[in-house]
Amino acid sequence: MSRLTENDAQGIVAEAQQVINRYLQPGLGAELSTKTYDDTSEKYDDYVKAFGYAGASQAAKTVGEMYPDPKQRETVRILDIAAGSGLVGVDLQKMGFRHMDALDPSQGMLDVAKKRGVYTNFYCNYIDDKQLPIPENSYDGIVIAGGMGENQIPCSALHEMIRLVKPGGYIVNVTRVEHLQNCSDYIGRLDKLMEELEKQGKWKQITRTTFPNILRGKDGLLLVHQVL
Repeated sequence: MSRLTENDAQGIVAEAQQVINRYLQPGLGAELSTKTYDDTSEKYDDYVKAFGYAGASQAAKTVGEMYPDPKQRETVRILDIAAGSGLVGVDLQKMGFRHMDALDPSQGMLDVAKKRGVYTNFYCNYIDDKQLPIPENSYDGIVIAGGMGENQIPCSALHEMIRLVKPGGYIVNVTRVEHLQNCSDYIGRLDKLMEELEKQGKWKQITRTTFPNILRGKDGLLLVHQVL
């Protein structure tokens, strides 16, 4: 196989930037954003590689820190929300996790994830304020890498996430810092809701920290909450 020329590499970066901008285009809406993921699913891994995306590896690493016991990793059930092409699942499997399910509204992305052979169940669903066809307390943990932003997971979905996780389990969420500052659904709402849920005894914050280069030149935000 021939190596990419410099022009080829630059072309992939330019194409990736155009597609990522489309995913997050203000006012586009969840359905059209999902269609864009469907249409570009086969090239998604090329796009994230072109931008040096570190969200999936950071999310998986953090899940591993929540479950450091190798024997525990073999038994806990993890739901990967906005699983996309399955990058988080691949990393979790390498770390010894054996029971992961994938949820994503894009069937095209789930089709790519299925080929990786790391997930057990697949749910082609949005997560929002509606109840999913999954029993409460089904999971020991939820992981989300890059699933929160414009046209993506709304604030209201936090209630459903908590419903799905057993008391004592964790919700690990990795996103861009700028999404909390710029996303129309989050401004003045997301932080307030997270605090309200803690005051109500639904969960407690374990970690809130930033890190550099979730994408090249973009700061990432890591949030970890424990369900009570």
